[in-house]
Amino acid sequence: MIIVRIPSHPKFDYKACENLYYQHQKDLGTNETFEEVLKNSDFYSFYRDEKLIGCIYFYMIGKRLLVSVFANRGHHELNLACFKESLKWYTGDIYAKVLHRTSSIGAMRCGFKKLKGNLYKYRR
Repeated sequence: MIIVRIPSHPKFDYKACENLYYQHQKDLGTNETFEEVLKNSDFYSFYRDEKLIGCIYFYMIGKRLLVSVFANRGHHELNLACFKESLKWYTGDIYAKVLHRTSSIGAMRCGFKKLKGNLYKYRR
């Protein structure tokens, strides 16, 4: 069973999420600190057997809702399932900036379409 935790949850593993974020920060294309990400987004962490498998956060830039995802290796199908499920939590279109081929394949498998450059869109 997958458990979703937000930062205010008593069992939210701040340190594990922070470490995973900084491992993937370059791949996310952001210079924000982990604390800034938590402050400026809707942040969700996903656990299986009390082990962190990945994190997803939604944030606004202008009038656009964007999503970023980072995860531990070895849980590809499970991460895709979590990502697909999280897209249902929001109404309206969702955008993603995708910097790597593997991430673009995952985004497209979840219903995103490439717009231009590294920008993808999930239409609702």
